[in-house]
Amino acid sequence: MNNQQPVNRVEMELNQWRSREERFSKLFSFSLSSNRALLKEKLEYYDSTAAKYKGTPDLDERFALKVLREERNRIEKQLYPNLMIRLLRRLLVVPFKERVIVRQNERRTEQNNQILYSQLQRAGFSGLSEKIEGQIRQGHPQFAIPVTYYINDKERLDHQLSFVKDQNGQYRFDGYKTNLYNEAKPEEKREQFFSMVAGNNVNATEAYNLLAGRAIQRKGTWMQLDMNDKDPNGNFRIKEFHSGYGYDLEKILQQLPLKELLNKNDADKLCDALKQGSRHSVSFIKDGNEQRYYIEANPQFKSVNIYDEYSRKVTLNTALGNKTMEAVKLTHKINDRQEQSQTKKNGMRIS
Repeated sequence: MNNQQPVNRVEMELNQWRSREERFSKLFSFSLSSNRALLKEKLEYYDSTAAKYKGTPDLDERFALKVLREERNRIEKQLYPNLMIRLLRRLLVVPFKERVIVRQNERRTEQNNQILYSQLQRAGFSGLSEKIEGQIRQGHPQFAIPVTYYINDKERLDHQLSFVKDQNGQYRFDGYKTNLYNEAKPEEKREQFFSMVAGNNVNATEAYNLLAGRAIQRKGTWMQLDMNDKDPNGNFRIKEFHSGYGYDLEKILQQLPLKELLNKNDADKLCDALKQGSRHSVSFIKDGNEQRYYIEANPQFKSVNIYDEYSRKVTLNTALGNKTMEAVKLTHKINDRQEQSQTKKNGMRIS
């Protein structure tokens, strides 16, 4: 899409007016070509188009503006047969309206750009303002910007950010297609389009975690890509696990001897990371010693997946070793009493 030749924006504007005129012609029995109200509206639109692209360096657009000027003169003469009125309009009215139109367009473009930058920032993409502004200046009805991120020495994310121009000439961030390339599995193609329409707004971190096969939580619902099923557009279908499904991440974590649960801030950070789909590093406390593991949420089986330092999946019994579940519960009770005692010492009260 980025290899498109620059379009003639003046021609695009005129085609939009022609489409509008054709639609209205089907609604009314009388001829619109001589209708005074329509002619005034048409002249206003042509004046606005001429002001918007005045000074363009593009030869095709400059030629289109010359032809447009002839058409404006013809309509103007039809509306205002009096030569003096036409001269006053050209000397006073049109220049004033041009300045107003230029300022309005500049403000609209700036507002549109700020909205796009804000959307991109929330989605996890930054540093693209120059590329976006360059594409917008060319006036394409749609365009895409490629972005590549390296996750590690084996994994790479290739994004294609899509932008679409609406009926009002404003651009919106439509979404992005992401391809996860894994050097260890080059034959495995994992690609998904994440729409930014209707408040979906999956950010780049969550997109990576979804394509890696993990689940994320959005508005109380867990989502996971079904790697064995695709829709007609080639996207993986989404499995959803709503609150009624009964997956309680916090409760499951309380069943594990995790050092991170001893501190509320660390526990909250762990939960937030798992809800974004991350595979997070944790410390299991075993017989007074700490052992490093990695865990990720598994809503479908109402559990967490546990991995060792070599990314090998291990069972809960293996991770716990000789530490029984009763011992885990006892440890948490002791930790809770200690935390409450420390809270009271600090002059705080638990309600």
